[in-house]
Order: sequence, then C-alpha cells, then structure tokens
Amino acid sequence: MIRLLSFVVAISVCIVAQAHADPEADQLKARVSQLEAEVKLLKERLAKLEATRPAPRVLKISVMPGEWGSAPTDDIAAVCRSCAAELTRYFPDRDWDPVTVHNDPKQGPMVIYGRGHEGERRVLLNTKDTYWAQYSYQFAHELCHVLCNYRDGSRVNLWFEESLCETASLFVLKRMAETWKTKPPYGNWKSYADKLGDYAQKRIGETGKLTDLTLAQWYQREEPALRKNGTDRARNNIVAMHLLELFEKNPDHWKAVAYLNQADPKRELSLAEYLADWRSRVPEAQKSFVSDVAVLFGVKLP
Repeated sequence: MIRLLSFVVAISVCIVAQAHADPEADQLKARVSQLEAEVKLLKERLAKLEATRPAPRVLKISVMPGEWGSAPTDDIAAVCRSCAAELTRYFPDRDWDPVTVHNDPKQGPMVIYGRGHEGERRVLLNTKDTYWAQYSYQFAHELCHVLCNYRDGSRVNLWFEESLCETASLFVLKRMAETWKTKPPYGNWKSYADKLGDYAQKRIGETGKLTDLTLAQWYQREEPALRKNGTDRARNNIVAMHLLELFEKNPDHWKAVAYLNQADPKRELSLAEYLADWRSRVPEAQKSFVSDVAVLFGVKLP
C-alpha cells in the first residue's frame, strides 16, 4: 500500500513537471487533482485498515495458589510483570502466550515444554516469601527460554540457551534495580531497588573468572563438557558474563533471541552450524550481533 502511494505521488510530480511545457496544461492539472484525491482516499482506507488490525496480545501473567509463604499472589504477579517488562519492551509486536506461575520446590525453577490446556506457558519457581530478587532472577531465566523457542530435542547446544537465560536474569535484575528507584510496582517498594542490584552483583561475584584465557580458548577446552551437560551453572555463568557485555552495550540485541532454535530439533549441530542457522534467520539489523557472538567463541561462520 505504501509503495502504491509513493508511485502515485511520483507520477503526479512528473505530470506537473510536464505541464509547464505541454499545451494541454489544464487537462494535466485536472488529472493531477484527480490523482491527489485518489491518494487521499487511499490514505484514509489505509488508516481504517490499521485501526481494525487486531493488537498483539500483551503478556498476561497469572500466579497460581501454592506454598508461597508470606508472599501474596498479587504481589508475586506484580514482581513477575515488572521483571518481564525489562525484556518484553524489545518485542512490542509479539503476540504473547499467557503465562502461569506455579510454586514447585521439587522441579522448579523451570518452564514446562509446550503449552497447557488453555495455550499457556507454565513456569515453575522454587522460592517463597518476599525474596523479590530471587523471584525476578528465576522468572527472567524461564521467560528467556520462552523467547528462545525452547523445545524438546537435541541437547548438545542447550548450554548456549541456558547461558543466554542466565544472561537475561542478570540483565533484568540490573535494569529492575534502576527502574524500581523511581517506578516500582508499588510506591513503598522503592527500598527494594538496591536489593535487586545487590543480588545481581552477588551472582556476578560468584562467577569464575578467566584470568589467563580468552572465552574462545576456554570454550575450546570446555566444549565436550558443555555439549554433554548443558545445565552446568558454573560454566553457564562464565558464558553469561561475556554475553552480558554485548546486551548491555546494545539491549536491542534481545530481539535476536526470538529467532533461536528454529532448525530441526533432532539434528546435532556444531556450534558453528547452530550460530549460522541463527544468523540466517535474524533480521538484517541483528546479523552482526550473531557474528559478534561467534567471534567470542572463536567460531567461524560460513
């Protein structure tokens, strides 16, 4: 539609230019007026179409009753919504599935594969009382799995997704720490802002440091272990710290995670193949980011 409008306007300009030298100027001017009227009508029709287009579903989060200790479910939901907002802002047009949050000390934290009976994503947390930083840390991780198109399949590159979700937890906590200084879910929660930041720094401080190795050198050494066990948190956190730098430098890179895990889930891809597939699917604006990720690991993409 936009291209058509541009084409019509271009024709109008050409006709006006010719009218100065053409003896049938009045006829051409009349035609220009007609085209301008048609353009106006097309713009009105376009505006009506835009107005009737269904808006994408916002992320609806429901907290189920459970052993949450002293924390009311409404407050837990408020924390989860605040947590989610630090990531969902990069996906304004995404049509979100609803999310239900459950307390499950045995299986949580995790997000269950697939959807529930009503199309919902089911997140299990393993926390209680009013430890809002821990709620945020766990929920951000599981929401990132949803963004990454988590699925049941080959697990040889699961370590990368898990590391990315650890990155999301740290990123979100640090952002929430700033947001809650002025706009917490409730006005009297501003004092919690520092605790969110402290929790993030605690996790960062507990992460092993690569003093004598680059991440690429470390990955070359650790690749077999990573592909064998994708949920080794110590290793995941090392990777997360390096990815965090990229996301903090340009948070728009979060848009790229929605294109992850699109290849055949049964294929056991090398990291180079995995990242190349990801890069082939992201928008042009995010391709350089995926290339930067490959450079971190010393991987050459085709």
